Amino acid sequence: MGSTLHRTELQGYAYATRSSHRQSARLLARHDDAGLRIEIQGDGKAVIGGAYLSQVTIDPPLGRSPRKLTLPDGTVFETDDHEGIKQLTGRTHGTVLHDIEAFRPRLFGVIALCLAATWVLWRYGLDIMVAVAIAFTPAILVEQIDNGTLKTMDFAMAKPSELSDGDKAEVTQIYRKLLASLPEAEREKHSFDLQFRNMPGVGPNAFALPGGTMVMTDALAETFSDPDVIAGVLGHEIGHVVEEHGLKRLYRSLSLYVLIAFLAGDTGPILEDVILEGNLLLSLSFSRAQETSADRFGLALAKEAGFNPSGLLLFFETLQNAYGGREPTQWMSTHPSSSERLRAIEAFIDTL
Repeated sequence: MGSTLHRTELQGYAYATRSSHRQSARLLARHDDAGLRIEIQGDGKAVIGGAYLSQVTIDPPLGRSPRKLTLPDGTVFETDDHEGIKQLTGRTHGTVLHDIEAFRPRLFGVIALCLAATWVLWRYGLDIMVAVAIAFTPAILVEQIDNGTLKTMDFAMAKPSELSDGDKAEVTQIYRKLLASLPEAEREKHSFDLQFRNMPGVGPNAFALPGGTMVMTDALAETFSDPDVIAGVLGHEIGHVVEEHGLKRLYRSLSLYVLIAFLAGDTGPILEDVILEGNLLLSLSFSRAQETSADRFGLALAKEAGFNPSGLLLFFETLQNAYGGREPTQWMSTHPSSSERLRAIEAFIDTL
């Protein structure tokens, strides 16, 4: 801790060994053959304590708080003279950090650097953490998320389906053809299950949960009897499952804290609420990139299964015509559509 000493005296206060009495004091420093020796003097130059600097414990700097030096015999010296302490000790790790934290123009640079690092973490680090979390998510947990979300849906907005057994069988047959066209690894990875619900006010809709549970409204089957349309919509939802869009949006919404807690093996109360209630998952929306990706996946899957991929295009065009260019509110919350999206679907169909 040695350095070239430019100052030999510091003013401050001292506490003698085993005493709580605070008294004005000064610290004197001088070199001898054994090193730098300091001496604490009180009123009348009475010596309170002394030791070599190497034997003294010096608290690290903390803002403008007084620096405290503790001698081996328990004598304590306090001073506000940070520069004087720096002359005694030289530049240590603590003083360098203290200098960085001090309010100077360069502090704005440090703040800017911290903000930039935070942005990089949010922009790239979070996606990496999400990918790792998904990779280590046990299948049983995903199944519980599906079950919890479905129970919440049944309690809050859904009623038992009123479709006939024949109508359900026709849709189920289309669904099975789509699944049969998936790679075997994907069929085994997810627990695909088609559910029917009567959901007044939601309109013609279908949506997929992370584990593979898929819910189709009665209104979708009643409004669209064309198998190509049903195949396009269900293929789109299968795309969300295969590409794990549900888990990605769920983990991103739960913040870094829950991701870290989950990776450490403690799901915590927030994730438990999601598993038990499913409210958060129902409130989330897919990103435009995820929707585009699911569109392309569904179109390709529908064609692979023997259906006309233009069915998905017909579905969106019908919705636009029926709602005057605006899709129903519930559909917009989970499947944002636009003229640009229709053009993108048309362009992709041309490449199939």
